[in-house]
Amino acid sequence: MTARERVRAALLGEPVDRPPVSFWGHIYERESTAEDLVGATLELQSRHRWDWVKLNPRKHYHAEPWGVRYRYTGVAAQKPTLEAWPVHRAEDWERITQEPHDRGGLGEQIQAVRLLRERLDRDVPIIQTVFTPLAILGEMVREPDDLKAHMESRPELVRGALEAVSRTFEPYVREVLGAGADGIYLATVDWASRDRLTPEEYRAWARPYDLRLLAAAEGAWFNVLHVCKRRNLLLELADYPVGAFSWAATDPTNPSLKEALARIKGAVMGGISQEGALQKPGAAEAVEEFRRGLEQTGGRRWLVAPGCSIPPGTPAGNLEAVRAAVHSSVRIGEPS
Repeated sequence: MTARERVRAALLGEPVDRPPVSFWGHIYERESTAEDLVGATLELQSRHRWDWVKLNPRKHYHAEPWGVRYRYTGVAAQKPTLEAWPVHRAEDWERITQEPHDRGGLGEQIQAVRLLRERLDRDVPIIQTVFTPLAILGEMVREPDDLKAHMESRPELVRGALEAVSRTFEPYVREVLGAGADGIYLATVDWASRDRLTPEEYRAWARPYDLRLLAAAEGAWFNVLHVCKRRNLLLELADYPVGAFSWAATDPTNPSLKEALARIKGAVMGGISQEGALQKPGAAEAVEEFRRGLEQTGGRRWLVAPGCSIPPGTPAGNLEAVRAAVHSSVRIGEPS
């Protein structure tokens, strides 16, 4: 099978010659321009030959139109530090208005998708990272708790900001797909976790805006919902219209791959602990996680991946060992 055929089949629950596999992570010293991001992405793809590419831009590109800025040291593997943010008190949410969807950091990311599609093997699907509107608001304050406090003290202002961000990102999502992405990787970041919101709070504050971005991506065949963090709300979001659900399935506070497959209509993406087994000396634990995932899923409706972005400095040998284990899998899966 080609990579595109394999990913499509996995999403639909059809037989595959082996599960599709991909990994991704930040390259902090090379994520500040479209050219650098695409160049680094292509270098990694040339080495590992993943079945799909999840473009992994700097997280704060989402909030740059509203004045968020980070300082980079230029040192490999060193996270940038927050330098400027627009919301210091609740009243500042009034200044968060709709911005152009194709300028600044957003325009840069549209260009990155276009360049990647031009230079990458056409048979390899691309998905672009997009945060949910509530998660984008979470980038506009110094600490997530500040946003939570403002949701309680000035809900009307926060809802106005959610509307502005949604109106900005709806055309952005359409533009990203037009530039060559096969779908979006919609990430909840901190917010779809019981450590941050109850299921009822998430339904009230996030769900309507999440679904607006997914509606903008309607027609794309490879949309993914990434439900971040521990104690997540994955099963509460199981009806979201996406082809795959991504989460830290190895975290004991989250649903397992097997549990999720019984509750969702789409495919599952994950199964390899990016900060656990993947970082251990040697690859035995990471390969064992793949084997456990294979046992839980039967290789059906499963895309092998990390539970979230892999840390910089992740041993390349461990990635290669997981890829080799996946490639050695025999034809598996039965039609839905």
